[in-house]
Amino acid sequence: MNTLRCRINPATFVITQRQLAKYLEINLNRIWRWEKWAHVLWVHIEGLGGYFISYRKLEQWVAACSTLIRYCRDLKALAVVWLAIQQEAKRYTEDAIARLYEIHEQRQAQLCRY
Repeated sequence: MNTLRCRINPATFVITQRQLAKYLEINLNRIWRWEKWAHVLWVHIEGLGGYFISYRKLEQWVAACSTLIRYCRDLKALAVVWLAIQQEAKRYTEDAIARLYEIHEQRQAQLCRY
């Protein structure tokens, strides 16, 4: 888990109120405020109070993982990144894992050719 957290900085993610509302499946106006914390996103929702969202549930995290995979220079680096993703696979949606797996397979094939 530390491998990904050391390489991906959620503080650089651009997160909008609209994205949060879509993810939470609530009306945009119900979000009073939100804060980026080190490892989670805190959202204050009208009528529910505080709510924590893992960065790993957001599309930005999946995109960052995709970038890590695509820029691995060799099979060893790819194996380290993929192992880190697999170790925290339960934190991702099935769709996200499927997309990351596909990108991993493509990159592995590219590196094997070289």
